[in-house]
Amino acid sequence: MKRERPDPVEKQIPAFDAIVMAGDRGSYRPVYGTHKALLEIAGRPVLSHVISALELCRYVSRIFVVGPREKIAEALALGAHSSAGPKEIVLVEQWNTVLDNAWNTFLRTLPGLDPQGTPFSEQDLRERWEDKAVLVLGSDMPLLTHDELDEFVEGCDLDRYDFLLGTTPKEALTPYEPQEGVPGIRFAHFCFKESRERQNNLNMVRFFRLINREYGQLMYHYRYQKQWINILTLMWRLLRMPEIRAGMILRFLLLHAARVADQREWTYLFRMLRGFLDKPRIERDISALLRTRFGTVVTSFGGAALDVDNEEHFEILRLNFHRWRSYQETIRGERARSGRARVEAVRRLSS
Repeated sequence: MKRERPDPVEKQIPAFDAIVMAGDRGSYRPVYGTHKALLEIAGRPVLSHVISALELCRYVSRIFVVGPREKIAEALALGAHSSAGPKEIVLVEQWNTVLDNAWNTFLRTLPGLDPQGTPFSEQDLRERWEDKAVLVLGSDMPLLTHDELDEFVEGCDLDRYDFLLGTTPKEALTPYEPQEGVPGIRFAHFCFKESRERQNNLNMVRFFRLINREYGQLMYHYRYQKQWINILTLMWRLLRMPEIRAGMILRFLLLHAARVADQREWTYLFRMLRGFLDKPRIERDISALLRTRFGTVVTSFGGAALDVDNEEHFEILRLNFHRWRSYQETIRGERARSGRARVEAVRRLSS
């Protein structure tokens, strides 16, 4: 008689607090003169779609939304969310910068008082909560799904990294690009030796281990890297940072040169340039700059990279919403069937 073997023990992943960045101050760019996360797609505010994905994500415990509190409260009252069971949603009034919004909202996720009722100092909080990681994401991704959130969190290796950034490969975004007779979104990618990827809007962060967190505000301010004035200004600011080395600047320039060569289909130049762009090397550059352990996590559903950047993107997302959502459901179904087949194969081999 064959002895049954127990199923392999899956890695236990804890639940995380999520911080939704919905501020509209500083260098924020409105769409149609209003907060882009409060615009409606498929009868609901864009922010409502994001909240629904978080409510269905198995790895999210509480949801903190930072931004114009009264406007967000009104918008969420209009949008129906998932039926997966209520999760605590905390609305936090915004500060003046993205960095202040992220940092101060993170502090709101921590117990703020000691047993005697005295507020903890930052050093006290660091000693108690240095290992705490939170999921930080944008508020303007109407096609974000809980499947993609699960995929991202499951890919976060918090034993090796303290700051993980989501990226989406070019292949996963191809279905969302313009097709014959159907509008889509054209994407720019970071071109590495190994892959072409686009930064998406998912982050896992241990804030107390992100030493140079103020550099994040600088990167956000000059985030529109299609504009050469932003690229050159950012490079000038980088040159003045004590952590910068010549090789970092060279790879920064090569990244943008490879992007341009890719977009203009200069095939020979593109292949030559990307040969110098080793992704792990660039991740080490960012680790040194931010003084943390930085890495990336690839997600493949595409929704986290489809944000409302401008009026044109909003209209394309609104027009294609149901078709693209159907496509995501098809991916989900195919992977579920594939996963069940793998489990059954393992059980047969183990019996």
